[in-house]
Order: sequence, then structure tokens, then C-alpha cells
Amino acid sequence: MTYLTPATGTLPGAPPTLSRPVPLLPRQPAPCATGHLDAGVLRLGVALRREALQNLEAELVSVCETAAVQGVTRPVDANDRTHWDRPTWRRYLDTAVRLEGYYTPRMRRLRDDIARLERLLDLTAPA
Repeated sequence: MTYLTPATGTLPGAPPTLSRPVPLLPRQPAPCATGHLDAGVLRLGVALRREALQNLEAELVSVCETAAVQGVTRPVDANDRTHWDRPTWRRYLDTAVRLEGYYTPRMRRLRDDIARLERLLDLTAPA
């Protein structure tokens, strides 16, 4: 798909490009040599997925903040939400709703993976 407009070169609703490539994460943890699940591998999988989830959430917030302050005639700090007026919040929320279909499935998948790995981690804990 091409997301271009003559004026800006991008379509406002186009998914943003990722700041860095999202690493491919293994879907299933690898068993250790004894045939049991390795708790270290599970913890690493949880940590990697939490980091990826945090990066996606930060990216979504950044894109929404940028959209919120675009076109504002007075100086507005994107990080200081205490001084945002109603139109600024409206632009922020409109952008979040527009990008929901791009971010939500990936975030949901990461949260589901984290929950599964944590359940497996609970099984590896000594009784």
C-alpha cells in the first residue's frame, strides 16, 4: 500500500514506520536438554515480549502526541498535557482511534504470549 498525499507525502491515517525493527520472538519456548522447560528461557521470553509491548505503547503515545500538537497556532508542549485544550485532546484521541487497528492486535498478541509464558513459568517453579 502507498500512503501518500500531494501536500505532505503521507496519509494522516497511515501506520507510522517503526523506529526500529521488532525482533522476531520465538512462539514456543525451547525445552532444555532434560526435556523440561527452562525457566531462564521462559523469563527471557517474558522480558523480550514486555520490552516489545512497552516499545509499541510508547510509539503509539508518541504518534498521538505529535498529531495532537500539529496545526496548533499557539506553542504547545506535547509532553505537558495539563495545558492541552479540548481540540488538542480531540486530535490525540482521534489519532489513537484511527491507529487502534494497527497497534491493538500486536499488543494483544504480546500480552497473550506473556500470560502463556508466565503460566508455563509457574509450572517450572519448585513445589
